[in-house]
Amino acid sequence: MKSAINRASHLGNDGETLRCWQEWEIAGRERRIVLCVETALEMRPGFPGFDPAQLDALVDQATELMHASPSPIDSLRLIPQH
Repeated sequence: MKSAINRASHLGNDGETLRCWQEWEIAGRERRIVLCVETALEMRPGFPGFDPAQLDALVDQATELMHASPSPIDSLRLIPQH
């Protein structure tokens, strides 16, 4: 289930703009907020273009965004750009 997006968020990564949003995962009465980050980076090790340093930098940037959020974020989800 996707939550309403209350503001557009973006991360910069090597000159690219990446779209970010929050989703809610609800199981019974428990709620988890997930920060979703869409990326054009190759995330599959062994595939052409995969760069672990770029992926680590993206995770670091997303983690900073999680900590700066006014609401607590429980986890991070990286989503390949289509």
